[in-house]
Amino acid sequence: MFDFLKRKTEINSTQIVDEIEAAVYEHIKPYGFKKHGRTLHRFVSEDISQVIHFQSGMPKHGMSGLLCVNLGIRIPECSERAFQSEAKKKKYYHEYECTIRSRLGTVSGKQEAWYDLREKTNKIIKSIIAEIDKYVLPAYEVLNSREAILTHRKDYLMLDNLENHLILLEECMIYGHLGNHKKAKELFEEYYQSAVDEYNDLTKNGHKQYLKKGERVVFMGQDITADKDGYVTLYGANHSHIDYLDELAVSLGLR
Repeated sequence: MFDFLKRKTEINSTQIVDEIEAAVYEHIKPYGFKKHGRTLHRFVSEDISQVIHFQSGMPKHGMSGLLCVNLGIRIPECSERAFQSEAKKKKYYHEYECTIRSRLGTVSGKQEAWYDLREKTNKIIKSIIAEIDKYVLPAYEVLNSREAILTHRKDYLMLDNLENHLILLEECMIYGHLGNHKKAKELFEEYYQSAVDEYNDLTKNGHKQYLKKGERVVFMGQDITADKDGYVTLYGANHSHIDYLDELAVSLGLR
């Protein structure tokens, strides 16, 4: 009985993901996407990348036999933190090189989707294509230029749930690339002040962290072991991001 059940649950994850990706690729190929390994990629406005990436769950994290679909848009100056890129353009870019990032499931306002590869493959393919058609391709069609990203990025926060706290900084980079250094400087200083305000708030008021009884946390010179389940307040903040912004302002010529 055990051997029978084991055979029923054993799957060739690589082969199944190949099949899923091939079906999705055939569906979106007419929109200009090209296949590079597990990444489906297209350029719009010459150098802006739009990415759909298939990621298998890692067995060591207990995610064997699962699949998620990562989404990303890469604007060169935002990724490289330089108004004019000096790097040679690559054939394609990975999702982790993007700054507008999300996953299927999240983009439709739900929890991120992890597809169980033991289910019927056609069912998974239909689900992925349906969400791409309804939520991803329409957003990609709108966010297809720098000007459109400046105007409409905030309309697609579910497509931008990982990096939307950087919108001001990235708008600064885009304006700088387009040659509007006055607007770039204005946005940079606004973002810089928000970073300073956050640092000061964390230093003065701290942030709460939940600990179980007996759990220990060491943070900025504080060494706390919880005597019961509940929240503790940790004071202080890391100044490294502000230091980085100071250096970035100089390299961009904004100071």
